[in-house]
Amino acid sequence: MIDALRQIAERKRAEVRRAREELPQHEIMQRTLQGVEPRRNLRAALSGRELRLIAEIRRPPESEERARLMFDPRYVAQEFAGAGAAALSAVTDDPSVGYEPQILRRARRYMALPVMLWDFLVDEYQVYRAWADDADAVALIVGLVDDDALQRMAWAAEKVQLTPVFVIRDNFELDSAMAAGAQIIAVENRDFDTGEADLAVTERMASQVPGRITLISAHGISTRDDAMRVAAAGADAVLFEPPTDYELARDAIRDLRGIIAPGRDEDGQPLSPGAIEEC
Repeated sequence: MIDALRQIAERKRAEVRRAREELPQHEIMQRTLQGVEPRRNLRAALSGRELRLIAEIRRPPESEERARLMFDPRYVAQEFAGAGAAALSAVTDDPSVGYEPQILRRARRYMALPVMLWDFLVDEYQVYRAWADDADAVALIVGLVDDDALQRMAWAAEKVQLTPVFVIRDNFELDSAMAAGAQIIAVENRDFDTGEADLAVTERMASQVPGRITLISAHGISTRDDAMRVAAAGADAVLFEPPTDYELARDAIRDLRGIIAPGRDEDGQPLSPGAIEEC
């Protein structure tokens, strides 16, 4: 595990210990006995010939004080949905305050798109809590945990009908995700140590992912050329962070629409135009 993820994992485990004291897991599970409500289908939302867009909602950085004070997940979600996003990703981790479930809840409540919780999950407790906070899907960062913990979180997601999205950066993590039953894989272009993104990570990993798996290229996509580049590599969808200015964000989402995503064959190679027509 790289240093940045190790530190994050330690912080999140401490956070989980405190959360268990405030809201024990058995109390969350008691709610599931009352019936698990159907969740919005992320994989269906990401299907189709065009590259699908997952717009990220996160609290603006502290350096953008005014945007941070004005931040309203409900309004942002409605704007992103109206601009043509296929799904939303709610970033619920803030190192200064911890878990922020209200971002997820408010984002999902006022529009019909599936919402994925993007956080640093290290324990199945967090999966059940995501369900209690109305998530439709959860991002599981493979490099953050060992294979046993990853499998337990995947099972927990299945139990409460959340869609697990396995986040990887290399072949070892891909193997772990596939062993855990991955149906959706997100290639994280961003280096967790430096924060810098490189689309070559998607280009390298896409050919290793079988065509039956939905493939997301996550972060580092800011222009139409970026989106076309990862689509050509075989990405079915992109997860990107729109600008904090809502008007610019709407324009950014609209600019990325209409790109053909050829998909991949079983060997991970992008389909040719002829092969697409035969599908």
